[in-house]
Amino acid sequence: MEAGCFLIARQGPEDREDVIKDHIAELEELVRSRDMKPVGRQRLRRALVDPRTFYGKGQLQSVLEEAKRLGASRLICDDELSGGQVRNIEKITGLKAMDRTGLILTIFEQRAQTREARAQVELARYEYELPRLRGAWTHLERQVGGVNIRGGPGETQIEVDRRMTRLRISQLKRELDHLERIRQTQREGRNPGLPRVSLVGYTNAGKTTLLRALTGEGEPVNMLFATLDTTTRKAWLGNDANTGEPKHALISDTVGFIRKLPHQLVAAFRSTLGEVKAADAMLIVTDAAHPDLEVHLKIVGTTLREIGCGDQPRLLVLNQADRLTRPHRLDLKRRYPQAAIVSALEKMGIEEVRAWLMELIPGPPQPREPEWWELENGTPYSSSTFSS
Repeated sequence: MEAGCFLIARQGPEDREDVIKDHIAELEELVRSRDMKPVGRQRLRRALVDPRTFYGKGQLQSVLEEAKRLGASRLICDDELSGGQVRNIEKITGLKAMDRTGLILTIFEQRAQTREARAQVELARYEYELPRLRGAWTHLERQVGGVNIRGGPGETQIEVDRRMTRLRISQLKRELDHLERIRQTQREGRNPGLPRVSLVGYTNAGKTTLLRALTGEGEPVNMLFATLDTTTRKAWLGNDANTGEPKHALISDTVGFIRKLPHQLVAAFRSTLGEVKAADAMLIVTDAAHPDLEVHLKIVGTTLREIGCGDQPRLLVLNQADRLTRPHRLDLKRRYPQAAIVSALEKMGIEEVRAWLMELIPGPPQPREPEWWELENGTPYSSSTFSS
């Protein structure tokens, strides 16, 4: 595990304290997922963003004292920073700094295994770095000057870097377009009689565990973004009531979503997320025991709209019910009467999911009313009276 990290987040006048605490708690999970050690955290109350340092020089000096006391060598910021802001923070504190987007990108880089996943993450990294190249060579700009001399070797090097970066972005996009055509051919070559179902949801909600419960395959791991590549397996749903013949479906496990998911990753993973758009149905998997259940649902709904998902039938699967008290389960059933309350780990409620799939597919899509979390300005029908 790497050296200690100190976590910081800005709290503006419009931000609730409990929300910022939840954000930092999730940031800590991300840090641990990257095999780094969080040693401290601090909320920085600030009405306005400082354009040079985002947080303000005085606040950073205070952070530095606490970070040094705890032995931290790196600052992890929950906010998205510009390249100049990161460099200014590093100058003031003498510590390495990284924003939330950069952290998520390093996790994806660490986990990418297949050719497609590595290309997707590399593309996202270059698109993240491109606007941050400015200023990387400013130490050279004053080495040349004089009458009729415009710029200097520093500016030239920046343009070279930008040109090379744009070239690599174009190459990666062509490669991903090629891989997407291969993926589309593979989709078309699958048995047309087998319906396709995508597991979608917030990261670490138990999608891979549900895949294993439905198909007998998959290796669940308790960490954020354990799955980057789409994994498709065949699942037995039951026997047809009329013919007695077994019915099956193809179940695809997909990359998880998260709040503030970098737009570069959403764009780069378009071919992987294309499995979701092409699915006949979706199982929306969420951690029912998580205190931010409603927030997670809203983020999933927003991300599905961003990637252009249509009106496929979808079943909300409230997973990890084994961690809930009976009153809490009853409360969830009241608030989400159409949902399946399951424990994929204990294989509780799995038959309800199979029954829903059996009844739904194959067959023409049925009209459906979007739930509150799928709507852009939707609000929960009622709030929970329980906490987990």
